[in-house]
Amino acid sequence: MPMRSLSTFIFACFLLAVFNGSQAGPLGDGLRAFEAGDYQRALAFWKPLAEKNDPAALYNIGLLYMKGLGVKQDYRAARHWFKQAAKYGSVDAAYNLGVMYKQRRFGYPSSKDALYWWRQAAERGHPESMFNLGVMLAYGNGTKKDVPAALELWQKAASKGNRNAIETLAKVYEQGLLGISPDPQRAQYWRKRMPR
Repeated sequence: MPMRSLSTFIFACFLLAVFNGSQAGPLGDGLRAFEAGDYQRALAFWKPLAEKNDPAALYNIGLLYMKGLGVKQDYRAARHWFKQAAKYGSVDAAYNLGVMYKQRRFGYPSSKDALYWWRQAAERGHPESMFNLGVMLAYGNGTKKDVPAALELWQKAASKGNRNAIETLAKVYEQGLLGISPDPQRAQYWRKRMPR
């Protein structure tokens, strides 16, 4: 499967998971249009909801712009929609903003902005944001180095099943990384929690 098709498939699966059980009305109509590959129609369903500050609709439109589905790929437009979605409660939008800033999608790297958005999402329980924020704290990337805070974030993310956090904790304790003394028992504890 070509990479673009794979990412579109993953995106569709994500939308299905988000809206499973709540597919009535324009939000669900937009999802069905999206699944059928009719991205313009999906946008037409979601836009009126976005004008009423519906966080899911705002987020979905941001994803369309980020991926270039039914619209010209435009990271600045994606940022606009994600910021609105985050303002109205979408932790996934805050996470994506962090990723986009870290990946230089706006022409410049901004660890400060990535930290801000990941912190926003992490404080509301988003495991991937917890993991990414932990990485930045562990290495002092754009912020003061704080290994204990990083470990705490990774443990919270791991408790929510985040594979990267579990694997990182196992390696830290197994190899004695980040100034932590090797601890085979803790390493084993985290290895046993690795999702299969």
